[in-house]
Formats: sequence, C-alpha cells, structure tokens
Amino acid sequence: MISTDRLCMGCMNDNGGEQVCPICGFDSKEKNPKNAVSIKTTVNDRYLIGRVLSSNGEGITYIGWDTANDAIVQVREYFPDGVAKRNPDKTVSMIKGKEYTFNEGLLEFLEINKTIKSSDLPSLVPVIDVFEENGTAFAVMQNVQGVTLNNFLSHNGGTLKWEQARALFLPLIDTIKGMHDLGIIHKGISTDTILVGRDGKLRITGYSINKLRIENDEIQYEVLDGFAAVEQYKTDGEFRIGPATDVYGFCATLFNVLIGTLPAKATARLENDSMSIPSKFAEELPRQVLSSLANALQVRPQDRTADMEAFKNQLVYGEIPGAVAPKPEKKGAPAQKVKPQKEKTGNGKVVLVTTIVTIIVILLLAIVLMFTVFRDAIFGNGDNNSQQSSNPSSSVPTVENIGDNTTSDDDPEKLFTVPDLIGEYYSAVIDNPENENFVFVIKGKEFSTEPRGTICSQSVVKGTSVKKETKIEVIISLGPKEFKMPSVLNRTEDEAKLELLKQGFLYQNIEVLEKYDEEYAPGQIIEQYPIAGETVNADISIKIYVNTYEGDTY
Repeated sequence: MISTDRLCMGCMNDNGGEQVCPICGFDSKEKNPKNAVSIKTTVNDRYLIGRVLSSNGEGITYIGWDTANDAIVQVREYFPDGVAKRNPDKTVSMIKGKEYTFNEGLLEFLEINKTIKSSDLPSLVPVIDVFEENGTAFAVMQNVQGVTLNNFLSHNGGTLKWEQARALFLPLIDTIKGMHDLGIIHKGISTDTILVGRDGKLRITGYSINKLRIENDEIQYEVLDGFAAVEQYKTDGEFRIGPATDVYGFCATLFNVLIGTLPAKATARLENDSMSIPSKFAEELPRQVLSSLANALQVRPQDRTADMEAFKNQLVYGEIPGAVAPKPEKKGAPAQKVKPQKEKTGNGKVVLVTTIVTIIVILLLAIVLMFTVFRDAIFGNGDNNSQQSSNPSSSVPTVENIGDNTTSDDDPEKLFTVPDLIGEYYSAVIDNPENENFVFVIKGKEFSTEPRGTICSQSVVKGTSVKKETKIEVIISLGPKEFKMPSVLNRTEDEAKLELLKQGFLYQNIEVLEKYDEEYAPGQIIEQYPIAGETVNADISIKIYVNTYEGDTY
C-alpha cells in the first residue's frame, strides 16, 4: 500500500511528500473552504479526503484516495446549500425549519446513487460506494481521466462533424434510456456534465437530486439555460418533468456540438421561438438529423419527441414520416426548411410504393415554392443563435419554429372559480392541469391537524370567482405536534423512512437496526419502537428493525 504521507491532496499522485506538488502545483498548506470537509479527513474508515473539486446547491465533490484499493476516486458529499450547515466538529446538521427539505433530498441522494451503483450502464461515471456518515451521506465515484465536452470542443474548433459525433453520442442514448428505465431523470445533460475520457468515450456525470435542476426557493438550484427544458422553469400542469426533459437536454447538447450555438432559453422560446442553422451546416447534416433535432427541441414537452428510444429511431433510422427531402444540390445554396414531424402508424413500405409519384411531384413543387413564394418564411434573416454572414446576399436557413407560438384566444375578462385547496398536497395542486389558471405562492408553514405537506390555509376563499393568474397564497402544514405513531411494518427500509418523514419525524432520530426472523419476508421492517398507535411527538427517537433473513437458498 502507498503511504498517504507521500500523496498530494490536490491530485492524489505520489509526489514524494513535496510541499508544492510538481504534478499539479497544489500547495500542501492550502485548506478547503470553511463549509467543506477538512483535507486529510478519512470517511467510512477508507476514503481520504483531498481538495474540493466543485460544489453546487446539492453538495461538494472532493478528490479522494481509496486506501483499500490504492486508487484515486471522487467523493461526493450531500450538503444542500442553504439547508445544511457545518458544525465545528465537521459534522453536518440541518438549518432550523429546513429539516424536511434536507431529509427529502438526502433520501433521494441515497436512492439515486445506490441505483447507479447497482446498474451496469456503460456510459455513466460508475458509483462504487454509498454510505451515511457525520449526519449526511457520501457517494464515491470512479475517477475518470478526461475533460468536459465543453473543454474538448473549445480545443477542437468548437464543433464536430456528424460523422465524428455519431460514434460518440449513440452510446449515450442507450445509457440515458437505461437511466429512465431505472426511474432516474438527469435534468442536467449538457457539455459540462458529459466527460470525454482519455479512451475516447463519452460518459455522463452530474446526476443529482430533483430540486437542483428545477427552479425553486428551497436550495440554490442549477438550471442550465439553453440546455434546460421549459418544464424545469415552469413545473405546472402543462409542463411536467419526464423522459422528454432529457430528450431536450441531450438534443440541445448535440445541437451545440454540431452547430456551435445553443437554443435560446426555453422560457424565452415560449414567446419568440426561432432557430437558425448556417447554410454550411445545413448542407452537411443528413436530413434525418435536422428533422429529429427539430422534433426533439420543441418547447412544450407534449409536442416533443417523447423518449430516447423514439429519438434514436428518428436520428439513426430516419423513422420520421414525410421527412424524405433532397439536400441542396449546389454548394452554398440554402438548406431546406426542416419541419417537425409526428410519427405515424402503418406499413411505411406500402405507403411509399403507392405514393412515390405524388412525392416526386410534391418535392419538385416544394423546391420551386421554397425559392419564390415562401423564401422569407423558410430562410428568415438568420439573426438568432447564429453568426450572420458579411455577405448581404447570403441567407441563413432556419429550422422551422419549434414549439407552438399560437396566441391564446381566451377572454381576458373570463373568471375562474377558486377550488378548495385545504387538505390537498401542494405538489398535487400545482401538478393539476385544472389549476393552471391560478398562481400559487407558499406564504409559510405551520403545525396543524392537516397531514404534513398538505395545504392548511388559502388566501382566497374557495368558490370565489377571480381573473386568470390571480395569486393565491397558501400555508403548508407541518403536521400535528402530537400524533399517533404510524405502522411501518412490512415495508422496506426506504419506504419506512419516507413514511416517517412524511409524518414529521426527524431523519436523524430514525435508527435502523437488524434482526433475523425466518417467519417474515427478507429486507422488510419486522419491529418498530414506538409501536403503531402510540401518541408521540416529532422529536421522539424511533427504532426500526430490518429483517436480515435472505430467504431459502438451494
């Protein structure tokens, strides 16, 4: 085993114990920021903590050393900004009033990283260990040698040819689909969260808790303009997070790689949606690439390519009905308009055989119209998201407006009836499409007889007729100060913890113990204290026993 005294805490290479590392230039006298774990701290009796590599609203990432395997690792600590605080002994505690937010994120952090640890998706940065310690949680990741895609592009001309990008990006599509199958939506795919390894392969990193990638007022969120879908800014009934969210992020990244620019911020595109592609790119890119990007970058998720599998079929196999069109024949000629297409059902070969003559006629007519009647509508002036040509006679082809820009014909004087919100979970209220005409604002939180997380007070009385986008302030219930102990028997450990958190118990007061009993199912809670039905308060200590019996083996 290597002596850790010889390791540089900046790069974890053996530098012979030099004060200033000749490899990375790190000075051993430097210290980590005050809110971070101290350099040379050991966690889980195994991982030596080095300097801070990065931090955001979810936590802090350190360079680390795996003393068991003599290997460089990266250690991610859950430390939500504005919700957690560092104690003098370097443990972590929750800021008063932020307990639920901290614990909700902690469970999500553990679940995501445990899921990735147990997966075998080839294009993810592997998680090799997950554990709880010092009042928080840590995830240990393999230290992949490489640079971010953003840095890679900056040193390679800013863009890649489709032939180059194709081999790099196709494996990512299958990995992202695999993440979705496991219930993980990344919500942060970008040129900064994709690594280009020294082996020439791309890997996805930066997976995080939900609140980091959605605008909110609880933690310091990190929504990446240009890459982020509109539903990450507007989490209402019309705009919901799902696989299509990552379709947008992935395709915005691919667009950036191929074209060198980014789509405008998604919320801005709701008002004024246009995208341009310089003719030199439009001429070179295959027709199905332009069409699939146009479908995948539609603003509204319900209009967008639904999932990564559908996007792959469009991108690779050209499964976009009506997408057959010639590329510009003459060098420098404007590219044709790319129109987002919906997939259809039926036998494409039969349709093709029966309509081939009609298609040829339509294409010839379309080419004539493109250069005459619809010239301006198709080509535009190319002043959005692309560099203008100095030649006034040259044109910049545009990808057809992505998203629905039709204005609403709603009567501004129309009134809407305020619903009864009392007892409803706030998350369900804002997710309900029937409530899209109101603006909800959390005014505060208080103990009440209503279940934790539900609304216990609303500023506008139910049944009141109000105008569209009237603001309704609500008070969120923290649950009762005293209540009956719920039963968590026959649940998994994570299910039991989540139920206890919903009831208002503190995460640090939940102690998990082990017990063996062949009469009960493996991995389930078989005992709890206090027992179900006892009158308790939220500050009480709770013990739950997980069955270590693994079932009959033959």
